[in-house]
Amino acid sequence: MIKFVIPSYKRSEQLKNKTLRYLETHNVPKQSIYIFTRVDDDQLSSYVKLRDEGYNVIVLVDVKGIGKTHNAITKHFDEDEFIVEIDDDMIDLIDTEKNSVDFLETCNEMKKQMIEAKASYGGTYQCDNTMFMKQCNNYTFDLRYMLGCLRFRFIRKDIELHTNYAEDFENCILHYIRDNVIVKNNWIAPKTKNYNEGGCDGDGRNLDTEKADKEYLANKYPNHCKLFQRKNERWDLRLKVKR
Repeated sequence: MIKFVIPSYKRSEQLKNKTLRYLETHNVPKQSIYIFTRVDDDQLSSYVKLRDEGYNVIVLVDVKGIGKTHNAITKHFDEDEFIVEIDDDMIDLIDTEKNSVDFLETCNEMKKQMIEAKASYGGTYQCDNTMFMKQCNNYTFDLRYMLGCLRFRFIRKDIELHTNYAEDFENCILHYIRDNVIVKNNWIAPKTKNYNEGGCDGDGRNLDTEKADKEYLANKYPNHCKLFQRKNERWDLRLKVKR
């Protein structure tokens, strides 16, 4: 059975009104949904109340940052379990024609593709720009960036993240190094309200902390990524693609 995992911080109402509502419309069973929050969250009581509705709510202690949260998620589940991680503000999943896709069917298809490719990690196109999505192959298996909004993974206990504000890059790199493959479905993309209040921005993400984490990865994995500065002066990473 697929487990659907939502890390959430200071976004209890947004979680309920967006992601949980979306999953409900796609008939995702509440008992298969796991919400990870923190004991120091000032909205903790709102999260805990979701247990009464049938959701699994896991309260983390001494865990700060989304990278550390993903490590805690890895620790919580068993090796080889298949999980789908979802941002707490995802509102839809669309194809290259901007049509909503069947969420459960897509998750099962990604699992099938990953098993066939012997991959532990998968994701989608990083933004709902259908013009660019159409120019890509449906599936690619080399090292490419995949936004953390929606990700698919088999639990691998040997994967441990060290960044909080570049963990999406780090996940791609570490899983690619491990398996020599990651699966990206370029013909689907999540729609979200990224950079809303709460989440990483409410937990220390800013230009400096994000740059520091990206510098760490560029220095640690020079054969897989390179640091560069965008025109808006924001620092970013470019993954080194092998085709």
